[in-house]
Amino acid sequence: MIDPTAPHPLTSKSTITCENCNLDNICIPKGLTSAEIGELGLLVNRNNIRRKGEAIYHAGSPFRGIIALRSGSAKLLSFDQSGNELVVDFILPGELLGFDGLSAQIHNCTAIALETVNYCHLPAHKIEMLALKTPGLSQALLQRSCDQYDSQVQKMMLSRRSAEARVACFILHVSERLRMRGYSELEFRLSMSREEIGNYLGIAHETVSRIIHHFQALQLIEVKSKQLKIIDKKKLFGYYSE
Repeated sequence: MIDPTAPHPLTSKSTITCENCNLDNICIPKGLTSAEIGELGLLVNRNNIRRKGEAIYHAGSPFRGIIALRSGSAKLLSFDQSGNELVVDFILPGELLGFDGLSAQIHNCTAIALETVNYCHLPAHKIEMLALKTPGLSQALLQRSCDQYDSQVQKMMLSRRSAEARVACFILHVSERLRMRGYSELEFRLSMSREEIGNYLGIAHETVSRIIHHFQALQLIEVKSKQLKIIDKKKLFGYYSE
């Protein structure tokens, strides 16, 4: 089991701080004052690295704090009684992990790196200390937690739609999330496999592949390996809005 607080041999000595990070508008500091961001910056552990397939934390492990991805992507997994995995969510740069352990102080999900990730870690024992000094922190964390809840509600509603609508929505949702983070919304890398996308959407991976090929044939998207390019966003959205 990997401890997210432990140093990693690949950790870099970057001078990025909460004050000058380009993700400050979507990460924990969003909504905090300059003074509060300064307090946060003193307590956050930066430049934690995990390679593809490595765990950021495991289900059943003690809650050790909030994780904010600076680069790379991860998947959040849950497991049924037979040990089958369920992809709960995909996490992109600037998004937070760890809320699944905040209530019971034990994680009920496992977070796995889909590619090399660099993340910041706000240790659990420092959250209460920081909340006393920064009144806006509790509100900021509550808002991020509610955002993830809203995302799960939308996912449940999407489960009643056609397979084509689910795949179209997934592509558009990733596109929008990347746009908010300053990345290209029309051309990006899908780090997750067809199996993982199908697991997340509740459809067979063969169905995901078939629909992606269909969208390509209609010249809505173009896919080369894991690189995806949206050619006709309006028509793609039409599948989702039907």
